Amino acid sequence: MIVKVKLDHIYVSVKNMDRAIKFYEDLLGKKITNREENTWADFDIGKGFYFGLINPKIVGKKRIVGNNSIPVFWTDKIDPLFETVKKHNIKIKFKPTTLTFTDYFYRCFQIYDTEGNLIEVAQYDKK
Repeated sequence: MIVKVKLDHIYVSVKNMDRAIKFYEDLLGKKITNREENTWADFDIGKGFYFGLINPKIVGKKRIVGNNSIPVFWTDKIDPLFETVKKHNIKIKFKPTTLTFTDYFYRCFQIYDTEGNLIEVAQYDKK
């Protein structure tokens, strides 16, 4: 079975969403593409790649602000891909889970790669 995988977006945790949006709008020279109140904002960097800002309070108290970016890879078949990567004896932060705090289907898992970097793999309908 062939499974499509591509780097989809990277997000960083921020303390102050408004302040961070202003900074990244200046840095990137563009306005945000999407904002979900004080929980999430993203910038369409081009060709379907997004840079996101996330409020760490919505996803857990262990998230650290600063020096904390998580590459997110999109897939069209999350469960088979999870079975494939776990064969590498990597540390699993959480197994495939459908998020309940989004208003759209978003299923993901987080693992530490073989070098100890936290990454996320997500499946959701792309527009």
